[in-house]
Amino acid sequence: MQEIMRLPPWARIALIALAALAVGRSVALVRHDPLLALANSYDQIRYSACLDLAPWRPGVQADRANPPAPYSRFAFQKLPKGTCMWTSDLAFTAPVAAMWRVAEALGARKIHSVQRLAEWRLLVWLAVAIWATRFFLRERRVDLALAHLGGFALFAMDPANTLYLGTFYAEAAGAFGCYACLVGIAAGLVRPTRVALAVTAIGALMLATSKFQHLVLPIVLAAAVWLGARRAGRAVVLALLAGGALGFGVQLANGLRSTPMAHNIDMVNRADYTLLVLLPEASDRARIVDALAMNDECVAFSGKSVYAMPGPVDKTCTTIDRWRYVTLWWLLISDPPALGRALLHIPRLLLPWQPTYLGAVEGAEYGKLPAWLPSLDLLFQSRIAFAWFLLSLPWLVVVICFVRRASPVARAFALACASGMAGVCVVALLGDGDVEFAKHVHLAINFALASLCLPIAAGFRRFLPESHG
Repeated sequence: MQEIMRLPPWARIALIALAALAVGRSVALVRHDPLLALANSYDQIRYSACLDLAPWRPGVQADRANPPAPYSRFAFQKLPKGTCMWTSDLAFTAPVAAMWRVAEALGARKIHSVQRLAEWRLLVWLAVAIWATRFFLRERRVDLALAHLGGFALFAMDPANTLYLGTFYAEAAGAFGCYACLVGIAAGLVRPTRVALAVTAIGALMLATSKFQHLVLPIVLAAAVWLGARRAGRAVVLALLAGGALGFGVQLANGLRSTPMAHNIDMVNRADYTLLVLLPEASDRARIVDALAMNDECVAFSGKSVYAMPGPVDKTCTTIDRWRYVTLWWLLISDPPALGRALLHIPRLLLPWQPTYLGAVEGAEYGKLPAWLPSLDLLFQSRIAFAWFLLSLPWLVVVICFVRRASPVARAFALACASGMAGVCVVALLGDGDVEFAKHVHLAINFALASLCLPIAAGFRRFLPESHG
């Protein structure tokens, strides 16, 4: 509070207004009745199964998808074995599930509201935001405190992110890990305190273990910070690598688990990449078919996902168990024209930020957010111009930072946003092709928008006394 009282009046008002906006729009969504969240496209069962939880739907198969609308009521149930996939989101879901177990043991009802999970997630987000704001104020970096709260209120707390809070999707942990990484990087570069570095490392661990596709993201961010800040960012780089290395190990162990779910996901991903990206864009299709020994029935599905097949993917693509990722990726990389055409899938598929094929209002049929809870997704929609803008934005900020010889903090943060965005997009394309691409690159939009915090900080700095900026 003392730090705030020493600020110019306009800065105090701005901080309070941004904090109120962040809390107001996030709490309004989380506490809304009926529940506002993303409906289940089946993926949630991969993570809720680790806790024996599923939507409470008497007479309905526990692991059945429900794309039209989310469910708020969950219960402990028997679920198919081999379904559970590890994720750092268990750090949020496991404590809530444990409390539900304790409550049941004490005689409480056996049906639970997923809003408790949403509230717990939001509480953790807000706690980190409060810490970061106070950190920047104590370091007399009011410009960064304002930019952070601006980014938190406008981007992090956008419904495109907060709609995941009341779900068991791993995207919730991915978004939090992304935020913790970036705010930790900024704080650690200002002053590498133990808490700042711990936030960075925890964010890296959460990010790497949220989803398998985010496995190497902390390493990419560490390389970006090193390029931008060099020795000034050494402690932050080490924190990213420490959290990322631990997450890397966990994810490798997760990938090596011999479960039906893991095996099926692996086959589906390889098939989707091959049929939707590699084969359609290849300069020499016969080269791909020969290298993978593809049967005619499989080749016939070129340009289509595995979900168009009449049965299991390994029944249609009979040689899929022999396809190796190294081979699949080399076949694309060694064909530069094909690689160029494949990369053009990214802007075409980047948007919308919020999946349109999933309902967001409990009890409705593909219901949309109330008009009084707007999202930037309403602006972006699926417009290709906005896709190119978002893909270009962090790189433009990088160029400006280097041309204007910005501080190591600014250079490293800009590079982290740009490389993180690019890494998310490329890994998603090479991992599962075009299928649900916009959902898989959800973090790419977050990285792109986070880069706007730098010009926001620069704008605020112009009106602050030199000792505060």
